[in-house]
Amino acid sequence: MTGTFYIPLQNSRPVMTACEIRQLSETFEIGAHTLNHVILTEVSVETAENQIRGSKKQLEELTGRSCDSFCFPKGRFRRCHLDMVRGAGFRCARTVELLSTRFPVRRADIYMIPTTLQTTPHTRTVYLKNCAKRLALGNLGNFFLYAQSRNWTETARSMLQAVAQHGGVFHLWGHSWEIEEQQQWPQLESILRHMGELRATLPCVPNSKLIRLEAAPYAASVPVAR
Repeated sequence: MTGTFYIPLQNSRPVMTACEIRQLSETFEIGAHTLNHVILTEVSVETAENQIRGSKKQLEELTGRSCDSFCFPKGRFRRCHLDMVRGAGFRCARTVELLSTRFPVRRADIYMIPTTLQTTPHTRTVYLKNCAKRLALGNLGNFFLYAQSRNWTETARSMLQAVAQHGGVFHLWGHSWEIEEQQQWPQLESILRHMGELRATLPCVPNSKLIRLEAAPYAASVPVAR
């Protein structure tokens, strides 16, 4: 399976070396995550612009490949940041919207990518607040149907099956440091193994290819694992 890795060039936590990023890009898609994991809503317009444009430029120079997808640190952004992301040449931006099985939607002329689950245990309150903040009734429905367990792997299996049967997108994401601290690697491995078993009905694509599927007329009935 292939996925998208969003990588800041510097951070308060250890980051990948240039050599490691190049090696990873040979198999997986590399997305931008600002230069220094900067929270865009907490810096000036000029700094945000430099962080967005600079991250794309440096990653493309490192990998020799186009960097088409951007992820907002901590999921925080304003409308002006969408304009910056689009202006820098990105084709899509990943959010931290949870419990969604929708394909990306265009906003401010850029594809916005929601997610289904994070690889960490969340309380019911966290899921409900995430749905309420976005007035996402579809996600709220998924909460009552699938997210009643504190075990995120049980929720993942239920939502994977729902996408396999009814179509849509299953989008799993997580922070490597968070998975390490919470000792979630065995749980993640079990879900990835389950996703692999469903490959016949759930094609797996990185973020930039997901938006190409979204543009297809049959996309709504195509199940995809991300």
